[in-house]
Amino acid sequence: MNRKVYLIGIGGIAMANLACLLKKQGYLVSGSDLDTFGPSAVLLKTHGIDYFKDHNPNHIKKFKPDITVIGNAIQRGNPSLEYILNKRLPYCSMPEIIKKEVIGEKISIVIAGTSGKTTTAAIIAWILHKSGLKPSALIGGIVKNLDSGFLAGSGRYAVVEGDEYGTSFYDNSPKFIHYLPYFSVITNIQADHLDIYGNMENIFKAFQKLVKITPTQGSLILNNDNPYTPELIKESKSKIVTFAKNGPRYAKGSGEASDIWINNPRLTPDGLSIVVYRGSKRLGEVKSKLFGRHNVENILAAIALALELKIPFSKINKAIADFEGVKRRLEVIYDRNNVKIIDDFAHNPDKVSASLSALRSHFSKHHIVAIFEPRTGSSRRKFFQNAYISSFKPADMVYAAEPYRKSALNKKEAFSSWQLAKDLNKKGTEAYALKNADEILAHLKSNFLESNTSPTIFCIMTSGEFDGIHKKLVKLVS
Repeated sequence: MNRKVYLIGIGGIAMANLACLLKKQGYLVSGSDLDTFGPSAVLLKTHGIDYFKDHNPNHIKKFKPDITVIGNAIQRGNPSLEYILNKRLPYCSMPEIIKKEVIGEKISIVIAGTSGKTTTAAIIAWILHKSGLKPSALIGGIVKNLDSGFLAGSGRYAVVEGDEYGTSFYDNSPKFIHYLPYFSVITNIQADHLDIYGNMENIFKAFQKLVKITPTQGSLILNNDNPYTPELIKESKSKIVTFAKNGPRYAKGSGEASDIWINNPRLTPDGLSIVVYRGSKRLGEVKSKLFGRHNVENILAAIALALELKIPFSKINKAIADFEGVKRRLEVIYDRNNVKIIDDFAHNPDKVSASLSALRSHFSKHHIVAIFEPRTGSSRRKFFQNAYISSFKPADMVYAAEPYRKSALNKKEAFSSWQLAKDLNKKGTEAYALKNADEILAHLKSNFLESNTSPTIFCIMTSGEFDGIHKKLVKLVS
């Protein structure tokens, strides 16, 4: 008889991918969530997983799961969670079931970092898949080549995106602590999730834990352009492999030579072109459909890992050339009549800057309009109020909506879109603070679209649905 698993919080993209992977492995799967955003809903429907749009405990009572997975967004007071606890039913966190059912006895490849981990994990999984290694994989996004974020392969490797967010309501440790890393990749360490970690010191300590549990026989892949890398190298007992996009040596002057490196990437409207070196040896030119210097780092991290697995560079190169990207990472969702609409997940200042700089570099003649919704825990609050000012510099025009669920925030801690617009205008960037997507679109229609004749990119930056703005904007410009 098939075992049953129920996921509370199934609407998150990682949980939705996990649900589909578990079904592929033979489980009977169901779950619940209040807010299932577009990509997750499509994924669950495609794979025939029925779920509930409320947390009524009767769903669990009728389904009778063998195990219930508690998503990390689920907190005490949730009716389904309280039912599980009161009835003393078996439950676990998402990382715990990943450790058991996805990784198991496989060699675990864990990709971590405050940004870039989803794309890097996707590239690595795709390289292994195209190289015939039949990996298992679980990624917190939709890989366009796969139309999902999972692979249920029979090979010896498991590729897992390692999130630094807390594991569950009863376990505050980073998710990646649970993933038995043999190969660990840290793309970078930047300010993010300050609503959880409070400061950079605590964020760094989280990644130190990953370094400490990577074994001596394994490998640690590090970004030599990140200022925290020298300290991580000192603490590691594993083999160190470094990569860098700014030449063969560490940009901050440590004198440590990078193992995998490039100089002067070529950025065009079609993507990236880089010449990759391994030490002093030229490996060859790599072309990618991805945009931005930040994606150069993601590609180099993937190459470094793949070479550690003894995958021939020719196979790595072909897989990267064929890689289509991840949905919601600088994803072009409309391209017609000199107008592009980009869907992007960027939310903290570093990610906003990276995405807008990428668009400016690849499309230098376009008018760039950034449309931003502060939606994550840290972006909704004042942590990055001043840092955002320089992040939006590559844009010609900026629209900022009010923070998501602003009424739930303490007024003193809430991010001010109005202040951001005021500061941007002082710096010479045309900016507007409006309440929601509909007000932004109305302003765009009457004040920009009717008179604009320049090639234009609209970059929607949000971690959620943003009042359905994507479809509404496509309809408006059409």
